[in-house]
Amino acid sequence: MRSAALLFILTCALPALGKDCGRLPTGKNPTMPELAAEIARASAKHNVPTEIIKAIAWRESGCQQWKPDGSFVYNKTDCGLGMFQLTGATARQFDVEKLKDDWKYNLECGVSVMVQKWKRAERKGQVPTSPESRRILENWYYPVAYYYGAKSESYLVKVYEHLEKRPGRLQQLLARGVKITLPSQVIEGFTFGDKFEALPKDVFRDKAGNEHRAPTHTGTVGDPRTMAMLETLVARGKKYLEKGKTKQALKYLLKVIEADLDTPHEAEAREMLKPVEEAARKLLEEAKQRGESDPKVGLKLLKQLKKDWKGHPIGDEADQAYDELRKR
Repeated sequence: MRSAALLFILTCALPALGKDCGRLPTGKNPTMPELAAEIARASAKHNVPTEIIKAIAWRESGCQQWKPDGSFVYNKTDCGLGMFQLTGATARQFDVEKLKDDWKYNLECGVSVMVQKWKRAERKGQVPTSPESRRILENWYYPVAYYYGAKSESYLVKVYEHLEKRPGRLQQLLARGVKITLPSQVIEGFTFGDKFEALPKDVFRDKAGNEHRAPTHTGTVGDPRTMAMLETLVARGKKYLEKGKTKQALKYLLKVIEADLDTPHEAEAREMLKPVEEAARKLLEEAKQRGESDPKVGLKLLKQLKKDWKGHPIGDEADQAYDELRKR
């Protein structure tokens, strides 16, 4: 009896010990400007408003991957990991160890999960299907709730409160507070699960298509600083192309492409590069052919190409052709 009682006590005590979450790394959090810049990148890439990303990051971890003493932020009950507290099957979609070690990766995966939750709500017919609708903060009602797995407003109300009150260090990330309008405050008889749509210029549309007047708010997809930087890079690239200075133009336009942000800037940069790329490829072929009969001229052309197109596949190809011609 005594051994059975002891076993019962130990069994009951086990949940209090928490789960074994494996290796727990130590580290240092990014500065707030570094975090803001990475949020802007993820926002622009995935078309998720920065306000939503910041509020969820605050709710989940206080925007931290590590505590002030350097210890890893995790939930002992369900092994929620890092800044965005990814856990269970959701965490296993990704590299679990990297979720612990790399705060940027944790953030990127967290935002990817937000997109998954939007798509889930979309399949249920609970959110609009147009990309523009994702910019309206009120339309994130269901995706935010689903991020936590909630079946009510409880979690999302807390997230929205963070947007309004900007507690703690969130004041350094959010330039202004935003008071989000809940559909339950606007649509009579609304229950969690009902379809609705928030539109620009302060309009809600209910599941029957009726419109209701109430404040709606457009979020920021990519911080203004990031957008301004991309605009500047594109403008400088265009300026140098017009002057025929390919090397300088390439320097700026490749930065836009390498940023890998889902904005019009990348498409614009690629379009601007098309005609000069075509001309460069023709010159590359000409340089190779000239090298057969006049190596000195071929080397001169290839040298200029690899200099002008450094960091681009054309530059790499010119560099290889240059080395091959020199060895002859």
